[in-house]
Amino acid sequence: MDRATEPVLFFFMAFFWALNYVMVKFAYAYDLSSSILLMRVLYASIFSSLIFIRQIKLPKSPLEHLKVFILANLNITGFFSLWFFGETGVSAAVTSIVIYSYPILATAFSYLFLGDRFGAMKTLGLILGFAGLVIIFIRSINVENLVDLIMLLVAAISWAIGTVFYRKYLLGYDSAGLNTLQLLYALPVVLLISLFTGGINIGLLQLKFNLIMIYMGSFGTAIAYFIYLYLYRKYKVSSISAYFFLVPAISVVLAAVLLKEPISALTIAGFAVMSAGIFLSGSFK
Repeated sequence: MDRATEPVLFFFMAFFWALNYVMVKFAYAYDLSSSILLMRVLYASIFSSLIFIRQIKLPKSPLEHLKVFILANLNITGFFSLWFFGETGVSAAVTSIVIYSYPILATAFSYLFLGDRFGAMKTLGLILGFAGLVIIFIRSINVENLVDLIMLLVAAISWAIGTVFYRKYLLGYDSAGLNTLQLLYALPVVLLISLFTGGINIGLLQLKFNLIMIYMGSFGTAIAYFIYLYLYRKYKVSSISAYFFLVPAISVVLAAVLLKEPISALTIAGFAVMSAGIFLSGSFK
């Protein structure tokens, strides 16, 4: 796959994740329990296993199994669960801002643990990208519960550490196969979390709800995470992390189109600042 194709892949990953923001709002009309979390990971595991079955290579040693298990519980279990429970007590705007501190955290961790070095322009780009994100959501900021805010921050940290852990220990795996394994390894833990936080809502066996979860599990998780692993397998963390600011930005556009949510002049200003930040951070290299 050539370099011209990879930015397109990134856009699709960002689009699929951004559409999750809209889809989860529809899902919340049916249920607010951790059954949503379980079904997302379940459908993702099934979908990824079916389409990437030939790429799955089981680890050859207990240590390699442990590494995949750690990755699964950083990238999937910890990240998804803390995000799910944390966003129940704060606004969607605060959730987006805290979760997408991820590019800054991942770049900082890559500097500390991977020896990833980058210049002042890339640092300025990350700062402007995050500033643009804050500007986009600033009018909706509302913090109701400090515990929930902390859970969101730990979710972002879990995701960032997962990225660095993957770059350090698991680059030798095929991206599609490893993505499938991390979903499968995370599934039993997510099941236990669901059982201990309210059980499984069997009333969710409804067609519309399951269509939402099938999307979130397939394109919104299995495919998006495969692209994420593929790109981070090829590029340093600092090379592409700033582009992740696009995810909440695209979600705003999708919410405007699909949910008729307004876009203000302040939102447009935020897009401009974010775009400048992404430009300064550099291209895929």
